[in-house]
Amino acid sequence: MSNHLIPKKILSLPFSANNMALHSLLLVDNGYTVQQSLSLIFSCQNSSFIQKSINLTTELVYGFLRTEPRIVFILSYFLKKPGNIPRPMYLLLGLSVYSLLFLNNLKQYSIIYTVVDSVHYLYDQRLASVANAVLRSVQRNLVLLQHLEFYMKFSSSKIDALSIFYGIPLWIVKIWLDDYGFDDCIRLMQRSLLRPWRCLRVNALHPDAYRIYNKLLDSGGISIASWGVAFAPGCMPLEVDTIPISQLHNDGVISYQSAGSQIALDMLHLDAWTQPVWDVCAGFGGKTFTLLEQGIPVKFCTDLTLSRLSALPLECQRLHLSQPVVSLADASHTPISRWYGHILVDAPCSGLGVLARRPDIRRRSCNLLSKYVATQKSILSACLSLLQPGMQLAYITCTLRKQENDSLIESLLHKNTDLQLLVQWQTPHDHPWLEGMYCALLKKNGGY
Repeated sequence: MSNHLIPKKILSLPFSANNMALHSLLLVDNGYTVQQSLSLIFSCQNSSFIQKSINLTTELVYGFLRTEPRIVFILSYFLKKPGNIPRPMYLLLGLSVYSLLFLNNLKQYSIIYTVVDSVHYLYDQRLASVANAVLRSVQRNLVLLQHLEFYMKFSSSKIDALSIFYGIPLWIVKIWLDDYGFDDCIRLMQRSLLRPWRCLRVNALHPDAYRIYNKLLDSGGISIASWGVAFAPGCMPLEVDTIPISQLHNDGVISYQSAGSQIALDMLHLDAWTQPVWDVCAGFGGKTFTLLEQGIPVKFCTDLTLSRLSALPLECQRLHLSQPVVSLADASHTPISRWYGHILVDAPCSGLGVLARRPDIRRRSCNLLSKYVATQKSILSACLSLLQPGMQLAYITCTLRKQENDSLIESLLHKNTDLQLLVQWQTPHDHPWLEGMYCALLKKNGGY
C-alpha cells in the first residue's frame, strides 16, 4: 500500500475500522478519490478484515467527507489552536466527531477511548489528553451540535449556517441558489448529506434475467429504469435464492450501476437506436454495457484514461457481450474523420449531482468550474462536426449546474440551427434520494 504516503508508525496502529479509515483519508489528502483509497486499503487486508469492518470503515470515510465542513467547524470551536494539531490526529478527531454525531449504534465511550489510545500511541500523553478533552466536550454538547440553531449563532447569514450544517461548501450552495432558488437549494443540500442508495442492473441478455430481477424486487428492491433495482442504504441482500450476490456478479447476471445513470439512459429512449453507437467518454463502460445488454449496437468506445478503458474488455467477457472497438483518445480531438451513427457523450463535469456518492468532490476548488464548461463545449463541437443528418447525439452529466446542462444545450441549439432538441430531463429536486443527473437528446436535421 502506498507506504510513502502513510508514515510507518500510522501503518503500525492497532487494527480497527477507525484506523483503516484514517489510512484512507490520508490517501484522499494526497489526491486519491474516495473509491480509490478504500479499494487500496481493502486490497491490503488479510482475511481477518471481515465484512463488518469493511462496512464500518466505508461508512466512516464517506460519512467524514460528507460532513467535513461541519466537523471542521466543531473542531475549531472546541480546539484552541486547531492548526497546531498534527494532521493524522486531526483526522482521528474528525472521525470520532462523525461517529458521535451520526453512528448511534456505536458506544460513545468506545469511540473516545479508541481515538485517545491511538493519539497516545502516535504522539504523547499531552496530545492524548487534548484529544480526550475535545471529544468529551463534543459528547456533552451532542444535542446542540445536531441542530441548525447552534451554527446560526456563529454565522453571518442563514446560508453560511446551512452550508456548515449540511456539509456543502459555500461555492456550491451559491451555485444552487442562483440556478434553482432557495427552496430547491435546501432540498439539494439535504439530499447530498444522506447515505446514497445502491443499485444493481440485471443483464437483460442473461437467460435467468427475469427470475433474478423479480427476486431482487421481492428482496426489498425498487424498480429503476428498465432493468435496475435500487436498495435503501444497508438493505441490499447478500444473496438471491441462496446464490450470493457476488456470484451473480461474477457470472455476469448483475452489475453495479447508479440509479441516476440508468434512469438518464431510460429517459432518452435510446432503445430506439438501431444505427452504430459511439460512446465518446466511455470511462469504465457502464453506459456502454447497459446499451449492449438491451441490444443497442455500441461499436466504438473512446476515453482519455487508459486505466478506465483497460477494464472494458474484461467486463465484456464477464457479461458475455461482443466487445466494441476501443481506443484511447481525447474526445475534443476525435480519432476518426467520419462516423455514420449515433453518438453518446457522458461528459466530464463538476459532479455536483453525486455529492452523496462522491463526497470527495466537496474538496474541489471552484476554480475548476470554467474548465468543465470549456471541455464540454470542445467535446460537443468535435462530435457535432461528425454527426450526420438524421443521426442523434445524447448528452449526459451527473451535475446540477445550469452552465453545464440546460444553458449549455440552449447555447448549442442557438449556434447550430440544424440541431433539434428531442428530449431534455433532469432529476427532480424534490426526489428524496436519487442522484442529480441531466440528459438531453439532440438530432441533426436532414437525412431520415
